[in-house]
Amino acid sequence: MLTARTSELAQELLESIRFFNHRGWSPATSTNYSIRTEDPQQFLISRSGVDKSRFERSDLIVIDSDGKILPPFNQPGVKSSAETEIHTALYARFPEAECVLHTHSVLGTVLSQKFLAQEQLVFEGLEILKGLEGNETHELREVLPIVPNSQKMSEILRSMEERFSPRVHGFLIAGHGLYTWASTVAAARRHVETFEFLFDCYAAQRRI
Repeated sequence: MLTARTSELAQELLESIRFFNHRGWSPATSTNYSIRTEDPQQFLISRSGVDKSRFERSDLIVIDSDGKILPPFNQPGVKSSAETEIHTALYARFPEAECVLHTHSVLGTVLSQKFLAQEQLVFEGLEILKGLEGNETHELREVLPIVPNSQKMSEILRSMEERFSPRVHGFLIAGHGLYTWASTVAAARRHVETFEFLFDCYAAQRRI
C-alpha cells in the first residue's frame, strides 16, 4: 500500500511521463522513470514494455534497492525497467535524489552519437542553465558527459564512474538518451526541459 505522499508523487510522475510522450521525448515503450518512496530503500519505477502514450498509475511498481519487485506488484508478466540497475545506482550515489528520469528525444539521441568522441557536451553563458538544480547564475560551465551504449547496465555505470560529481546533473548514453535526477519530481522534470532547450541551442549554434 502506497502512502498518501508517495501516491501524490506517483501522480506527479505520471503527469510528467505523459508530458514527455506528448513532446516526443518518450516514444513507444522506450524510456523509464522512478521516484524514491518514503522508505528510502524502496522506489516506484515504470514497468517494462508499456507504451508511454497509454501509461497509467498501475504501470508504476515498487522495487527495493536491489531491483527486486516487491509485493503486491510481483505478478506474472510484470517486469521492472530493463535499466533498473541505473536507477538504483543513481539513488545510492546521490542520497538527496528523489526522482530519476530517462528520456529519448531525437535531438538528444543524435547529439549523443555525433559527439561521443568528445565524451561530453559543454554549455556556457546561457540563462537557461539556472534551470538545473543548484545553478544560481548563467556564468558557469555545465558539462554533460556522454558514455557509450551497452546492453549491460554495469558497463554504462562503469563508464560514468569517474565522471559523477555533485556538479553533474545528468548524462547522455550514445545513440540512446538522457538520464537526469533531482531532489523533487518537479526539479527533475525541469532538468529534462532545460537540457532539451540546451540541445536545441547547441544544434542551432552549429547551424548559424
